[in-house]
Amino acid sequence: MTEETLVPYSGYFQRDVPAEDPELTHVGPGTACGEYLRRYWQPVAMSNEIKDLPVPVRILGEDLVIFRDQSGRLGLLHRHCAHRGASLEYGIIMDCGIKCCYHGWHFDIDGRLIDAPSEPIGSPVRDRVIQGAYPLHEHDGLVFAYMGPPELKPEFPIYDTMCLGTASKTFSLSMPANWLQAYENTQDPIHVIHLHALSSGVQFGAASGVEQLIDYRDTPLGMMNIQTRRVGEMLWTRTTDSIFPNGNQTGAIWEEAEGKKMFQRVSMLRWMVPIDNTNTLTIGWRYFSDQLDPRGQDDPSIVGKESIDFVGQTAGRSYEERQRQPGDYEVQVSQRPIAIHALEHRVTSDRGVTRLRRLLRERVRAHQSTGEAPLPRLNEAGQVATYCQDSVYPVAPATDDDQLMKKFGSRIADAVLASDRLQHEQRPAEIEKICQSEFS
Repeated sequence: MTEETLVPYSGYFQRDVPAEDPELTHVGPGTACGEYLRRYWQPVAMSNEIKDLPVPVRILGEDLVIFRDQSGRLGLLHRHCAHRGASLEYGIIMDCGIKCCYHGWHFDIDGRLIDAPSEPIGSPVRDRVIQGAYPLHEHDGLVFAYMGPPELKPEFPIYDTMCLGTASKTFSLSMPANWLQAYENTQDPIHVIHLHALSSGVQFGAASGVEQLIDYRDTPLGMMNIQTRRVGEMLWTRTTDSIFPNGNQTGAIWEEAEGKKMFQRVSMLRWMVPIDNTNTLTIGWRYFSDQLDPRGQDDPSIVGKESIDFVGQTAGRSYEERQRQPGDYEVQVSQRPIAIHALEHRVTSDRGVTRLRRLLRERVRAHQSTGEAPLPRLNEAGQVATYCQDSVYPVAPATDDDQLMKKFGSRIADAVLASDRLQHEQRPAEIEKICQSEFS
C-alpha cells in the first residue's frame, strides 16, 4: 500500500485478491509440492472405516477406492475402472481383489487384471491393461499409502512415540481448506493464548493460557517450537515438532504444569493430508494415559470419524456457538479455501510460520531439482526419534525472570535434540541432569 491508500475507509484500494502460492499449496499429480508429499507414507483411512464395501477416497487430488478383499488384504486402486470408467466404489469385493460391477473386470490389489469375463480365452487384454494401484501399510488402526514412484518406496517409519504402549484411538477430521493452513497452525504457538484462551475462553489446560516465551529450532525431522511458561514456582517447557512433510505431534491437551515431570510425551501424532488443493484430512492417533490427563478430562469414547474430545476442531457445533467460541477449525477455514500469503502482514510473532514455509519450500525445491526426499535417521532402538515433549521443573523466580525462562527453554531444547540417538527411556534422565545441574 502507498501513503495515499493507507487511510481510514480504504476498502476501495484493497479489493484485489492475488493468486495463492502454488509451490506450497497445490498438491495434484505433477505439482512440486504434490510430488514431494508423494515420496512419504500418507495415512488415508482408519482401519475401522474399511468393512465389507469399497470406500471412495480422494487423496492428493486423485480419486481412489480403498477396500479389504475377502482374504483380508488391503487394496487402493484408481477409482475409475480401466475398462470404461465405472467407479469401483460400486465394485464387488472378491476373495482376491475387486470386480467391477459393470462388465465384471476383476483386479488384484496390485492392479493386475485377473479376468475380463466377456473376452475370449487368450485375449491379449489381460497383458495390456493394469488398473492404477498404490501399496498400503496398516499400523495400529491406520492405513497408510505410498503414492510416489514405485522404485523409490521407503521403509515404513516407526516413530518412538508409536512404541510406548500408550492407549490410543484413531481419528480423522475433514476441513474445507488447504492443507498448509492446518499444518502451519502447529508452528504458530502464540495463537494458543489468543484463540484458545483470551478470545474463546480457556479451551485447553488453564496453564496453556499463560503467556510464553517462544523460540524455534530446526530438527532432523523438520522443526520444533519451544514454549516456556512460568506457572507459579514451576517452569514449563513444551517442544512441539513438525515431522516433514506433513506430520505433527502435540503435547498434553490439559497440561497444568503442577508438578515436576521430565520428557512427558505426546497426546497426538497426526498428519495433515491434502485431499486436494482446498480440502484436508487431519488423521492420526489420540493418546491417553493418567500422566497426560491426571484429572480425567479426556474422553476416548467420542474420538473417531469427524470427532475428537476437545473443542474447535470440526464444524459440528452450531454456527452461533462457533462465532462465540471459535477454534482452530473456524480460523483455518475462514482464511479462504487457499490462504493468500501475498495479503498477509507477517510480524515477529509469525516467525514459526515463516520458518516452516521456508523449510518446506527448500525441501520441495530440492526434491524438484535432485529428487532428494530425506528419510529419518534411527535411534539405538531402530526407531525414529521425535522431539515433542513437556518438561516441568521447580525453579524460583529471578529478578530477570524472562532471561531465566529463556535459558531454561533453550537448555531443555538442547537436551531434547542431543539425546535423540539414545533409546527413548534414556532421554528423560538427560533432561533432568541439566535441570539439576543448572537450575536447582
